[in-house]
Amino acid sequence: MKKKLLVLLFSLLSLQSNVHSEESYMFGGAKLFNYGIEKSDLREINTSLVALGFSSSASSTDNTGVGFDIGFGVEIAPNFSIEGSYVNYGTLEIKTNTTGPTENITTEITGDGVVGALKYSQEGFYVKGGMHSWDFSGKVTASLGSSSDSLGTGSDPFFAAGFGSDQMEIGYEYYVIEDGDISAVTLRYARKF
Repeated sequence: MKKKLLVLLFSLLSLQSNVHSEESYMFGGAKLFNYGIEKSDLREINTSLVALGFSSSASSTDNTGVGFDIGFGVEIAPNFSIEGSYVNYGTLEIKTNTTGPTENITTEITGDGVVGALKYSQEGFYVKGGMHSWDFSGKVTASLGSSSDSLGTGSDPFFAAGFGSDQMEIGYEYYVIEDGDISAVTLRYARKF
């Protein structure tokens, strides 16, 4: 992941040297993610735990997490920019309570990625599309300890739309991920240099 981020940043900085400095910008902001976990996903977890020998299992999640992004953009033509960024996808937490034996299990899924996108903006509205390279891991904690493992990596499409000015934007982002898509409402600040 670090290698991909360095290649992306180097590519953007190389491209930036070929354009006027007022056409380049740095941005960053907060994201409120919706992880798209459905009741059927929680039932699948509970069914698996009962199959392991627990008498019953009940899982819950608020299905949200707070993340952030930071990146660079370069205007390549009027109304068109190329952006590259690092994204922290936040933490999804699933709480599970079992009986027979009684156990409180916490599952935390975290992830980060690199996004490359083409952005079109006009009169305060923007849309963008590109690809994101993601990496997710999980940590399960129970009374006997915890275990962490990689859940997967991949590259998939990314789309966004929103409103804003030269400095502030609010938008909606959609990240395609092979086993389940996630979305985010984002608020970000940009600074031209």
